[in-house]
Amino acid sequence: MKHSILYILLVFLAVACQKESEITSSIGFENLYEIKDDPTDSIQHKRYEIYQTYGVPVYFNDTIGKVFVKTDINGDSVFQYETLDLNWVFDGTNSGSVTYNITRLHEPELQMKALRFAEVYLQNSQAALHPYAMWLTKKCYQLSSSGVEQKELISRYRNLMISWFEKLEEEDMPAKAAEYRNEVVKLKVQNYSEQLNAFNKATDEKYYDQLWQNLYPNERLPHYYKSTNWFPQPLEEEWEQDSSFREDMKTYGNGTHPDLTQGLWSDEDVDEYIVYCRGLVGAYGFIGYNLRYGSRYTPDNTDEDLSLYLEEMLKYPREEFLARWETSPLVLKKYEILYKIIRDELGVEL
Repeated sequence: MKHSILYILLVFLAVACQKESEITSSIGFENLYEIKDDPTDSIQHKRYEIYQTYGVPVYFNDTIGKVFVKTDINGDSVFQYETLDLNWVFDGTNSGSVTYNITRLHEPELQMKALRFAEVYLQNSQAALHPYAMWLTKKCYQLSSSGVEQKELISRYRNLMISWFEKLEEEDMPAKAAEYRNEVVKLKVQNYSEQLNAFNKATDEKYYDQLWQNLYPNERLPHYYKSTNWFPQPLEEEWEQDSSFREDMKTYGNGTHPDLTQGLWSDEDVDEYIVYCRGLVGAYGFIGYNLRYGSRYTPDNTDEDLSLYLEEMLKYPREEFLARWETSPLVLKKYEILYKIIRDELGVEL
């Protein structure tokens, strides 16, 4: 009797396993992200060219495709859909707390314009910063408890969404691409909160959001601005180039600062003054300023300080950055903190 019962159980298990194997199938998404060419379709062909060059698939839809999973007990096919999920962040998901209202790109002319920008973005970004996939949209709004926010860029763990192309001019694409690249680096760097904490604590918090003239009450700009309290305008890139700013300095010279050349200035005098101003700013560990209500302030907070650093770090090669700020030990300290995150964690060479 015991042997009969055991035999029946074994037969039942064998049949159950056979049925399970019949309705179960492996899931494979490896081919969904491959962009196929269609030479007769200019949009599809451009997507294919970008994919072949950079290995990044570009989409106008958040649904990539579907994969057959199995046939259920009723004989119906079961599929799993692969989508570009904007709620999938570095350390989990924010599903529920944030939602997105997105308008898709349908117009061929605007689609091609968006693809050209995607190409410019990838050209100006190192491979380590390339997303697994890009999603180009017409409009995007982020809805949260804080309200509604228009979003041009959303960078997630694997995906990058870019929106609002209609007013973007062709000649502005390289600058906009650099702006987005800097923002992507910043978002990735912010994921390393433990390492970033050392950067945030390097400058005393009391020096944030301060008028520069209050930090240097005895400083004055050269003669042309002798009635103006000091602010680090000479750090602006225009002063380093052949510009009206430089010509003004050379024409009016200096009549206020005892340690600087008096009278009319040469190009060398202007360069020396720029270095001098950089030293004043760097003494507090800053490399830029906040222009607000016509006045120059120190960065509002550590977040803005980080943005200014990343902009400068991505603009200049490492050797040039270090040379520009060699007289400012605190700046070099903060630079090295970020450099290790960017190089060692993100795999990006500056």
